[in-house]
Amino acid sequence: MSSFKSLARYDWLIFLLDQAAAYLLVTSCSAAAELVYLAMEGDREVSWGEVCSYFGRFCGRATVSVALQAAALLCFVALSLVSAFRVFREFDAPGAHVDCSGDSDSKQEGRG
Repeated sequence: MSSFKSLARYDWLIFLLDQAAAYLLVTSCSAAAELVYLAMEGDREVSWGEVCSYFGRFCGRATVSVALQAAALLCFVALSLVSAFRVFREFDAPGAHVDCSGDSDSKQEGRG
């Protein structure tokens, strides 16, 4: 239990590293998905033909890889939410400012 208390000092660092890892996974997953799409469909505007008819095994493995990376991304999103909860539970939620002095009513009555 004491090891968890010693990690409490590093909540902000863990939170920032989790965010960085999640953002890197988002960018790499989108880039990999784009490459798999180009391999399957090609791009006629730049004269790129589809290559999955020649390298079907590669395209199958690349598709599975993108799916696994998307699953890892979902896990990192959950991990980022947990670390955000750990960091931000230490702070109070901002509340609405309420004027409790009662001076606002007396000032408005005097203007009439």
